[in-house]
Amino acid sequence: MYTEEDVKKIITLRGEIELELGVCKAQSHVMNGGDSHSMRERILKLEKTLMSIDSLFAVLSENEAFVIKRHVLDQLDWPQIMKEYSDKWGTEAEKSVRSFQTCQTKALGKIANTINKRLDFDWINLK
Repeated sequence: MYTEEDVKKIITLRGEIELELGVCKAQSHVMNGGDSHSMRERILKLEKTLMSIDSLFAVLSENEAFVIKRHVLDQLDWPQIMKEYSDKWGTEAEKSVRSFQTCQTKALGKIANTINKRLDFDWINLK
């Protein structure tokens, strides 16, 4: 069973996976297409994992996805997120740090619940 913390870790790993994918593609390019079968397989696995992580955001509202992407993925602090949020949605939509934290917790829970409901689906072993 996936928890909110598991989902947070998965999303946080996205940057590392993207880095490894870039390095693998660069190494493959240097080999001028002479890359090994194992390198092609690794690149495909990394691309599939990135697509899987990105697809997790599909169950979130635009506001929830914004909070998760900017705080969990991009590691911005709450004051920065508050500023960006009010710039994007207007000062009448301003929220407190506590509201953003609650939104994040609910969004991570929503993703975890969706994954747990669909355990019949291959999540590319995200854990």
